[in-house]
Amino acid sequence: MRSKRRLFAGTTLAVATVIAVSGCAASAPVATPAALSSTTVAAPTTTDPATVGGSDFGPGPYRVEATVAVGESPTSIAIDPEAGKAFVARDGEGANGQSVSVIDTRTHTHSGDIPVGQVFPAGPQSIAVDTDTHLVYLVGGSSAGQVLVIDPDTESVTAIIEVDGDPVAVVVDALRHTLYVANRFSRTVTVVDTVTRATVATIPVDGSPRGLAIDPDTHHLWVVSEAGASVIDADNHTVSTTVQLAGDPKYIAIDPQTRTAFVTHPEQNWVSLIDTVTRTGMDSVSLGVRGSAFAAVVDPVAHTVYLSGGVFDVVTMIDTRTRAVTAARYSGITRTTPYGSTTYGMAVDPVRHLLYVTNRDSGQIEVIAHE
Repeated sequence: MRSKRRLFAGTTLAVATVIAVSGCAASAPVATPAALSSTTVAAPTTTDPATVGGSDFGPGPYRVEATVAVGESPTSIAIDPEAGKAFVARDGEGANGQSVSVIDTRTHTHSGDIPVGQVFPAGPQSIAVDTDTHLVYLVGGSSAGQVLVIDPDTESVTAIIEVDGDPVAVVVDALRHTLYVANRFSRTVTVVDTVTRATVATIPVDGSPRGLAIDPDTHHLWVVSEAGASVIDADNHTVSTTVQLAGDPKYIAIDPQTRTAFVTHPEQNWVSLIDTVTRTGMDSVSLGVRGSAFAAVVDPVAHTVYLSGGVFDVVTMIDTRTRAVTAARYSGITRTTPYGSTTYGMAVDPVRHLLYVTNRDSGQIEVIAHE
């Protein structure tokens, strides 16, 4: 993994997407942030927080709409647009450190926390919302695989679904009432009926599955592991295709308009493209010598795929039509994190077309708008 460093004042600070930024602690002046409220952290009063230290691509046509303080170590996020809520998995310390914070997406305020107990040795890692039932599903790495079912109305864990070892990712196909869980250690994907909560199938896959995405057109599941990107048929629950990919792929997002899958490579500086119709590899998008990508989400209306930067504190944007990088922004700038905060989890509100980014170091969610 390439090292993370800042360049001193008088040199250009390099922006890296995900697992690759260059730079050292810069001595460039940072504006004093606005006063903090109990639920939000205001962005510094610079022209744009993303411009602190400079950027290869610049902040682009985006702005910080809001910041919401949620508490220690937010890791992943999911949005229920109809309910007007965002759910944030947190991996903090103490008895209530592992919890799910709830954000009101209409007012951008932290409205409460749902305790989940110290059940995840590796901490909460992935969260998903069933937009039909409005239930929330949470997984965390552990040898005894479990999925927690959370009822937002009662703000409690109402059921536990047993799956294979070390579940690290979860997605829901609300239209087909199906839950998919990637089990890293057992190298399987568990298929669960969300109505009966019974396991429908346990599917072996090549490699250790990490990234999951549902094709909204076909409802097939795409699974990413070190072996590449595999497609699981939604009807017979079998792997029908595997697209070989170089460079240790990790996560995936699918754009239904261009019928393209974007696959990230945290240890490299590119994003692989796959034609979801022909299921063949296409070109890749270079993020520059300083770039890399962790998680990915797509807003098809904004024609944008967003990439979180992991420990390199940035969010990078790619135009899904031109397949060119349009912006790279520092995310999570506060008094204590003047050059940004670790960005792992992301989610797009499909109604308001806002991007929600977890800022792990600063304990907040940054909401980014496309201007």
